Amino acid sequence: MSLISMHGAWLSFSDAPLLDNAELHIEDNERVCLVGRNGAGKSTLMKILNREQGLDDGRIIYEQDL
Repeated sequence: MSLISMHGAWLSFSDAPLLDNAELHIEDNERVCLVGRNGAGKSTLMKILNREQGLDDGRIIYEQDL
């Protein structure tokens, strides 16, 4: 089972899409690195995963022990 699963995530700011039907699955004992240029959405993705930023659509499932 995934520690975190993001399904069909949509998020846009001022009609500019940041996430367009995005999928993400982080498994137990898996290391993940976010790489991208300035303004690509790395910090926003971390805020979404930390429940500090909502999505326009889609869902995130967390393993209950997180």
